[in-house]
Amino acid sequence: MIDIEHIRFTYDGQRFALNDVSAHVGAGEFVCVLGGNGSGKSTLAKHVNALLLPDEGRVTVDGLDTAQAENLYLIRSNAGMVFQNPDDQLVASLVEDDVAFGPENLGLPSPEIAARVYRALREVGLVGFERHETHALSGGQKQRVAIAGVLAMQPKVLVLDEASAMLDPRGRAGLMRVCRELNEQGMTIVMITHFMEEAALADRVIVLDGGRVALSGTPEEVLTRADVLAPLNLEVPFACKLSRALEARGVDVPVCVSEDALVEELGKQAVACGVREGASVDAGADEQAAPPSVEQPVVISFRNVSYTYDAPLAKQQKKRAKKDRKTASAANACDAASATDAAPTPNPDAPKWGNSPDAAWALRDVTLDVREGEFLGIAGHTGSGKSTLIQHMNGILQPSAGRVEVCGADVSDKRAATAVRAKVGVVFQYPEHQLFADTVYNDVAFGPRNLGLMFEEVDARVHEALTRVGLDADELAAKSPFELSGGQQRRVAFAGVLAMRPQILVLDEPVAGLDPAARRDFLNLIRGLHEQGLTVVMVSHCMDDLAALCDRIAVMKEGTLLREGAPREVFLHEDVLRAVGLGVPAAQHVANRLRAEGLPLDDGVLYGEETLANAVAHALAPKEAQ
Repeated sequence: MIDIEHIRFTYDGQRFALNDVSAHVGAGEFVCVLGGNGSGKSTLAKHVNALLLPDEGRVTVDGLDTAQAENLYLIRSNAGMVFQNPDDQLVASLVEDDVAFGPENLGLPSPEIAARVYRALREVGLVGFERHETHALSGGQKQRVAIAGVLAMQPKVLVLDEASAMLDPRGRAGLMRVCRELNEQGMTIVMITHFMEEAALADRVIVLDGGRVALSGTPEEVLTRADVLAPLNLEVPFACKLSRALEARGVDVPVCVSEDALVEELGKQAVACGVREGASVDAGADEQAAPPSVEQPVVISFRNVSYTYDAPLAKQQKKRAKKDRKTASAANACDAASATDAAPTPNPDAPKWGNSPDAAWALRDVTLDVREGEFLGIAGHTGSGKSTLIQHMNGILQPSAGRVEVCGADVSDKRAATAVRAKVGVVFQYPEHQLFADTVYNDVAFGPRNLGLMFEEVDARVHEALTRVGLDADELAAKSPFELSGGQQRRVAFAGVLAMRPQILVLDEPVAGLDPAARRDFLNLIRGLHEQGLTVVMVSHCMDDLAALCDRIAVMKEGTLLREGAPREVFLHEDVLRAVGLGVPAAQHVANRLRAEGLPLDDGVLYGEETLANAVAHALAPKEAQ
């Protein structure tokens, strides 16, 4: 289906983004492309549907040469691509119009277009969102619209460039389900991802490094090569890490790339070893940062906060709620609920990925405190209100009802909100999109200059902020931020916020789309800022990150606060989190599955990789050794 023969490509005429790359993808094959940031993955993907043409070499798709202009229509009809950032792909103001855009350009009749739009939205769990405005959707919902737009084209080849980066755990699982189903029906899938568990499900894995193919083979052949992947800024799947850790502890277990395979193998060993009935193994919980004392002052306070992007719809729902309550009371019905809280009537087309198209309230009656010096994590399914919540933290949004106070100031007061913004720094999804100035220096200096500071103070803050994010001010200050690598751009954006010297740092998915090594660097950077005294609030879909970093976690569900507490208090309830489209850290999930297989693991421990390996090795050890 895809033949890539010795292609070379350069953007600037000096450095090759792709350098003598050859790859072949068979019809109906599921291929995953891995590589660190800047390795050439997205550049390669754009060659598959002729968005880019090679400077040297040749690319053919379904036998058609991409370099021949007369082939472009057929190639782009048959090779659909989903970009990493959905905002780069959405073209219409309404969801159904955006999904219909591709089929309309194929010249299909209206009934066929309507049928394709419906089927595509059903596949991504967005039936009912047809008339919603795309700009008002959450990042994950936008990504699902972009995926639906490509599925509606019914291409022979589906190219996904980090398409799951902004999705919650249930959304990622839903995307993989759709991909497997389409692949089983004969569609060729090329997936770029940094999630190793997704790569483990492919037929074949190709690893790029510096514009060249560094490794290629089955998941078992590639994803177990920790020695090769680590220098390429990649990591192995958790199942492989745990396999290696158990092997080092004397457990005779094959190295597995699949969690299912590892759990099955350890379950068999548990039966063979005759593990002691009821012998609970406690290897000790992973160390968690101690939650801040209740005596610490509250710096952000939410009291019964509600917010709507659609006031007329919210008003209608309030009226309907009142009528429903009267009807329910007259009928003596149990558990009568307001229309704003009630789920839509069940139907076979209800969203599979957990969102209600009828929700008028982005936030509903949220009461939450952020205390000075703590690290608060915010989790929630796509569209649960996470981004809306944090935009109240520096007055970008004001509540429709209730009260938000930051450092004692009510953000609904415009003058107070202006003062608050100097104390609360917000880093949005894809922070590099906040860059705009001609030089790194001017970009980082923008905030301090707006504070009316003298030149000397501005200069000191710029150098201090760049140093705090690990950049050399003397080397980069005069460069354009748009000449830097993606990782450097993200650091410059961080520096621009830090130069304001905020007391509180609010982060919305700050490491989305980064390779594993860059992800670790940024999380360590954020950890370091917190240790220096900053209060940190971080939104994330990665439960492992939240467990490792946070003192406390707040879980959002459909605009309401579902649960809050220390990581252990939250992540020991996997069933509750799964019900709202979330998960638990990888080690805890495997521990829960192993317990179901009969291994006597303590159900009161929040496990990490090391503590889980210790517990499993102890459980499988000969009785005399125990």
